[in-house]
Amino acid sequence: MAADIFISYASADRPRAEALKSWFERAQWSVWIDRQIDLSADWEGVLRAELDSARLVVVLWGAEARRAPWVIEEAQIALDSGRLLQIHATGLPLLAPFDRLQAVRMQSWSGEAGHSERLKLLQAVAERLGTALPEELHVSSRDEQLTAYRPAISEALGLAFYYCARHLERVRRQQERGYGSVSDFTEIRESFSAMLALLREDAEIADDREGILHRLMDDFLAQLLLLAPDPGALD
Repeated sequence: MAADIFISYASADRPRAEALKSWFERAQWSVWIDRQIDLSADWEGVLRAELDSARLVVVLWGAEARRAPWVIEEAQIALDSGRLLQIHATGLPLLAPFDRLQAVRMQSWSGEAGHSERLKLLQAVAERLGTALPEELHVSSRDEQLTAYRPAISEALGLAFYYCARHLERVRRQQERGYGSVSDFTEIRESFSAMLALLREDAEIADDREGILHRLMDDFLAQLLLLAPDPGALD
């Protein structure tokens, strides 16, 4: 029997994928995830059959998923068939052509039971599946109702992360055109590291309830190292 939802994710995001599965099953939707494949089964055949038959494909875009060929392929199949629903779970820009579609923003969500966008996600899934969300799930918890404690700080950090993302895209374009230097990476790395140090030294500044800010910075730094022409020079 075809599942309502197929969850596509990178292995590093397994805890978050399992949390999504739990949320969706509480809403009475059937869910397929790759851990359900029997070890003796035709792994690729079973996965493709489940992907093709699912009513909706939910792609969890974490930092690792951007580099996972199977996640990109599954997302493309879902996009081509009009069954794609995206969760933007990293501070990095979505890859083309997926950046042209809306996504539920759960940036660097760590898999905790509550999240400020959980209800929005469930409502989006219900709309796509053409089903009603159970009444008890319409009420968000107190934690989920909180989105930002200090608006001024939230706005400033938002601008800082935009700056980080734009720098990464600039470096990426320079690489594609065959120029760029280690000094470019060193300058950005120093900026990122200073921001991360600030977050770690004073948690009250960040109001980091969902672990978002720390994981955003970790994602940026990981991507920077992957792009650097000489990663050793940044250590």
